[in-house]
Amino acid sequence: MKAFTDERQPETNDEVWILEHESVYTYGVSTDPKKMPDHLSHPTLRSDRGGKITYHGPGQMVVYILMDFNRASMKPKEFIAKFQSAIYKTVKNYCKDAVLNEDEDGIFLDNLKLASFGLKITKKGSYHGAAINHSMNLDAWNEIVICGNPDHRAIDIRSLGISVSRAEMVEEIEKNLLLEF
Repeated sequence: MKAFTDERQPETNDEVWILEHESVYTYGVSTDPKKMPDHLSHPTLRSDRGGKITYHGPGQMVVYILMDFNRASMKPKEFIAKFQSAIYKTVKNYCKDAVLNEDEDGIFLDNLKLASFGLKITKKGSYHGAAINHSMNLDAWNEIVICGNPDHRAIDIRSLGISVSRAEMVEEIEKNLLLEF
C-alpha cells in the first residue's frame, strides 16, 4: 500500500483492496511500544496508520482504500467522512442497530465493536482503511485493550446471528463505495 501510494502518478487509477490478514496485532503511530501487552499469541507489527492496537485475522474483512482524493477535489475530512459512511452503510445493512462513532473510530453495537477505521493520509493520497468483523474467532481480542478503550469488546456479524456470505458483503462494500465516491 505504501509503495503503491508513494509511486502513484497523476494518471494512476485508484484501487480498493478487500482482503483478510493472517492473525496479527498491529498498532499505530500513537501507541507507545513500551505499553504493549506482553506475551501476545500472534505476531505484533507497528503500522504507520493512526490508532491504537488492534487485531486482524481470518474472517475479518479488511478494506484498504488507495485513493488520490486531491484529484477528486476532496479535502481529507470529506474523504474520511465518505469512506466511513460507505463502510457504515454496509454494516448497517446487516445490523440495523449499529452506530458510527467517529470519536472512537469505529462502528458499534452498544460497547461491542463491529468495525474499525485506521487511515493514513499523505500528499499523494490515502491508504489503510477499515476492518469489518465478519465471521471470526474473537478470542484474540481478549488479549488487548481494543483501540485503547477498556470498555470495548469485539463482536462479529456472525455472532449476532446474522448470516451473510463474504461475497455478499464484498458486493455491498463495493456498491456503497461507488455511491459515496
